[in-house]
Amino acid sequence: MNIAFSAGKRRIAYFLMVTVEGHEMKSKRINHDKLVKSWKTLSSKPLPKIKALRLNDDDFIEVINQRRCFEDKLREIEEWGSVLSTKGTDACVFKANEEEDYEFVILIREKPYHALDEIILHELSHIARGDL
Repeated sequence: MNIAFSAGKRRIAYFLMVTVEGHEMKSKRINHDKLVKSWKTLSSKPLPKIKALRLNDDDFIEVINQRRCFEDKLREIEEWGSVLSTKGTDACVFKANEEEDYEFVILIREKPYHALDEIILHELSHIARGDL
């Protein structure tokens, strides 16, 4: 399942309003420099066009539950040895819709269980390995 962000985005304070699967949510964009720094430890290729956003925990869990599919569960078993509960999930990465101006989207919960730099590195490693 692809998650589409609405074309009509607007800034409210330092939040960016996005529409995910028909639900409008507040998000905060992750600093691009953080992505670049982590990417350079993984690959010598140019950083793909990536949008990385933080969502509040309730919105994040809603998105995770909406997009969870059989392939995601298989990937979790392969990577972690079991299907993870959404409660313990810090982030997800997926390919963007073709009509978007970026290739990948990383969504991170507002109150993650791991450090932000560690999460970014982990999600970018999926992109670098091409295992999406």
